Amino acid sequence: MASLNAKLERLGPSHRAALQWFQDFQGQEVEWPKPLPDGTFIVNKAKGIHKPKGIGYAVSVRQSLNSPYADHEPITLSDGSWTYRYFQEQLDPAERDSQFTNRALVACMNDGIPVGVLRQVKPKPRPRYRVLGLALVTRWQDGYFELKSPRFDSPVASALLIDRVEQALETFTEFDPSCIEDARKKTLVSIVVRQGQPAFRNGLLKAYERRCALTDCAVEAVLEAAHICGYMGTETNDVRNGLLLRADLHTLYDRMLITIDPATYEVSISPELKGSEYAALAGKRLRPPKDPKSQPSRDALLTHWMHVHSLREMQS
Repeated sequence: MASLNAKLERLGPSHRAALQWFQDFQGQEVEWPKPLPDGTFIVNKAKGIHKPKGIGYAVSVRQSLNSPYADHEPITLSDGSWTYRYFQEQLDPAERDSQFTNRALVACMNDGIPVGVLRQVKPKPRPRYRVLGLALVTRWQDGYFELKSPRFDSPVASALLIDRVEQALETFTEFDPSCIEDARKKTLVSIVVRQGQPAFRNGLLKAYERRCALTDCAVEAVLEAAHICGYMGTETNDVRNGLLLRADLHTLYDRMLITIDPATYEVSISPELKGSEYAALAGKRLRPPKDPKSQPSRDALLTHWMHVHSLREMQS
């Protein structure tokens, strides 16, 4: 684990953010992914293997419906992971290293750096892609790179999860009494951001009848738009990827101290909360919207649930 953390820490922030995108959207069907906030593309329309400028490794591999390469179908294994044989760029296996993209994927294989995987499932004019998630390049043979997904409780998933949690907690600044007015303005701005972008929050207020999904609290000033899967751009501002939660519960949810069973809608709490005033949340059932089209995505809830329980197993 320490070795993997050290490897990932050496990657640049754009590289880590790209890998996190594939971790967060695993199993989901998406449109063409947008660039990261810094402008870095995580997939490439010209090439199936994407090596962004300034990054020494391949960040993603993509299979198109009309691909000239004989990529194999992914095979799901008994432990829930999958393997996928992906053909190199360049039809002649002997010419593998003539392509910088292949060399970048070889670097991932040699150094144990994960790569994101997605496959086209719907053709143009409105193509759609299934995000398989992250995979390790385990070997190359006869033109094929063998990709194998890590389990949710693997070091790869855990290392990225820890990184996301640590980033979320790095928000504290020193108190400066000379800047109280400026701090007040910043606080008001942060409340607006925290409550969610207006359309997203308004959609959740309507869907949940202006009451917290867990406590029925109806004080709108403390109700926040919580993303089930973390915010990764405007496309994640979908009511089905949101919960209307009281501010303190939103914090607990984002810090993975509470999570919701996608099968039963029941709350599971962290051992840290046992003995606290939040212990009563254990087993409490979320109140979903009446409109089926606004009800939370069970796939999104499952992603959060699996991340939380992987983190708990790692910490136990």
